[in-house]
Amino acid sequence: MADIQKNVNPHFLLVGNGSYQNRGCEAIVRGTMEILRREFGQDIQAKAGVYAAADIVHRQNQAETDTAVSSFSLDGMGPRWSRIWWAMQANKRLGTSFVAQNKPLAEGLSGACVALELGGDNYSLDYGRPESFMAMDRYLQKKGIPVILWGASVGPFDADPEFASRMFDHLKTLTAIFVRETESLEYLRANGVSENVHLVADPAFVMKPVQPAAEKIGFALPEGAIGINLSPLVARYRSPQAPQFDLAEWLAFRVGLVKSTAALKRPIWLIPHVESESPKNDDFNFLQSLCKIMANEVTVPVQVLSRGLNAAELKWIIIRCSVFAGARTHSTIAALSSCVPTLSIGYSLKARGINRDIFGNLDYCIPVSDLNAGNFIERLNVLLAGEDTIRAQLKARIPEIQAKAFSAGPLLRKLIR
Repeated sequence: MADIQKNVNPHFLLVGNGSYQNRGCEAIVRGTMEILRREFGQDIQAKAGVYAAADIVHRQNQAETDTAVSSFSLDGMGPRWSRIWWAMQANKRLGTSFVAQNKPLAEGLSGACVALELGGDNYSLDYGRPESFMAMDRYLQKKGIPVILWGASVGPFDADPEFASRMFDHLKTLTAIFVRETESLEYLRANGVSENVHLVADPAFVMKPVQPAAEKIGFALPEGAIGINLSPLVARYRSPQAPQFDLAEWLAFRVGLVKSTAALKRPIWLIPHVESESPKNDDFNFLQSLCKIMANEVTVPVQVLSRGLNAAELKWIIIRCSVFAGARTHSTIAALSSCVPTLSIGYSLKARGINRDIFGNLDYCIPVSDLNAGNFIERLNVLLAGEDTIRAQLKARIPEIQAKAFSAGPLLRKLIR
């Protein structure tokens, strides 16, 4: 592998991420490119392997705003009973790494100096065992490409002790693990993974906001609004005792949350952050239907943003909120990085870790399982009452977090020289 300092146009391989339908996945790419350009210059190139169907990735490339980024589909499952399908099943169940699963990666390998695993919470049990990501790591390593887990939260794996042992052994083989919060760092150290671990921050903290055209917003933005992001995914985490996906309960519950918020006598913006073909993961339909209900339930204006806004444009709008409450982690990162007082509705390690690193406590983070209309409004009132103080606190702290995010650049250069 050539010394990257001698490469005229360094080529980075970005893997493990979802499509821009998830604005958090897009925000990670945008922030990553800011970090890479600061360290390696403007002439870098990035090929991004995306876990999404080819037609979705094609549309993403057509709308791409960064000419240095070219995406390709990693949707290599193939039809049922095909050779690739069997390889995927074996890899999931046996921890193997048959190449058929990783065949789509071949497109992005030529000239790559490093593979950055971008998915912020892939290495957890939130979506099942991450066997496919481990198989991809092994495939890339066999091709001589360094693999770096990039700006991630890791774990916990305590609920699956047998798998946890395998995961920790696997993590030790990676060139480096760049974690985005201290809680992940401490968890890895406690489980014997430390030599290749570095503390940085989520790349999305350095994504720049972009002002959208007025017609993309669809309505005038009033002063003093409360921004809210609620996700259907939260239904999965509402009750640890009953982990089945009870979307009906959460659909009814969200109405009570927003009705209570209306008592604060401020405009409410409902801000989706993920679109999906699955109703269980689509913020847009979830919040659009909520907005229709609210039209007959409350006297304050309640408006929902459209699908046409990208991650940077959503961040520009979130900046204009007086306070923000969000379930999607990257909606809260958009707010926090803009010094907007923010309430995190947390369902995993990442929300806790990010809040602890910024505030030193969990005063502005409510676990999904504890969420109710009473504590939701109580925390929003605290944010509104202390808005100036909290903004000043964030203005002092966020530059340090952003410096941590940018520190990934020099670390990366040192590791791949």
